[in-house]
Amino acid sequence: KKNGMDTPYPLLLSSDRTINSQLQKLSLYSPASDSIDLGYHTLDNNPCRSPSSPSIPTNRQYHLHHPKRNHPLHLCQLEDKILLKILSWLTTRERCTLAQTCRRLWEIAWHPSLWREVEIRYPQNATTALRSIARRGCHSYIRRLIIEGSTGFAGAFSLLPFSSLTALALRHSKRLTDTNVSTILDNCVHLKELDLTGCISITRAYCHVGPTQLESLDLSDCHNIDDSGLVMTLSQMPLLGLLYLRRCIRITDASLVSISSYCNNLKQLSVSDCTRITDFGVRELSARLGPSLRYFSVGKCDRVSDAGLLVVARHCYKL
Repeated sequence: KKNGMDTPYPLLLSSDRTINSQLQKLSLYSPASDSIDLGYHTLDNNPCRSPSSPSIPTNRQYHLHHPKRNHPLHLCQLEDKILLKILSWLTTRERCTLAQTCRRLWEIAWHPSLWREVEIRYPQNATTALRSIARRGCHSYIRRLIIEGSTGFAGAFSLLPFSSLTALALRHSKRLTDTNVSTILDNCVHLKELDLTGCISITRAYCHVGPTQLESLDLSDCHNIDDSGLVMTLSQMPLLGLLYLRRCIRITDASLVSISSYCNNLKQLSVSDCTRITDFGVRELSARLGPSLRYFSVGKCDRVSDAGLLVVARHCYKL
């Protein structure tokens, strides 16, 4: 003993005793080693899992609830606006065929919004087809009408008021006459575009007195059009901006002079394969309409030489 103390380091001994007593108390509450949760209870066949740890039964059945499959919708079960969108991608003939399947599709197929553009591209009587459209009341909504290779135009346009028609194409209609065309222009007062490609019976597009509102005229492959008929036609079309005379083999330089006199607003002109056109007609046309022309075709005009093309290049500087 030194200075009344049993050990030279009384503070360290007292602290050791305190720690030992606390460890003994903790050992009374420590769980058994076999019951310690080591985190393996989620594995079914793990050898490290203690026998006292809970296990997951292997014979448990899990019922997964799959959503019921909806039956595919029928076409007639769609909304009207969706059906209108689908039918707008169909041709006129396809819409008429679809309308014969059921009552609801018949009503949708004859909706006025689907009849703004009508195409009749197969041989049949045009009057019969137009009367069928008129019976449904859709003829007044047509803005663009294309009839190709059809027959039977007598009285069709005089009986049906196409008040909204702005573009009309009557291609390769061999029975179409000058009288039919005049009747069309008289009844379709808002018509802006007229395509008569391949109508071989046409000699002039308009023979009545009074100007028309036409801005585009296509007389390609109208082999019976001559200078006198073209002059009579153009004299009533002061607003014409597009004129195609491809393969009109009977027109001469006189037609080009008439075009430059009557069509002051002309921007596009084609006289391709018109073999009677010469440098004289090209020079006259270029000198009068040169600044306004944007397109001028003289392809396969064998009588037009380099001298005529130089005049075109000099005057038609906006081509």
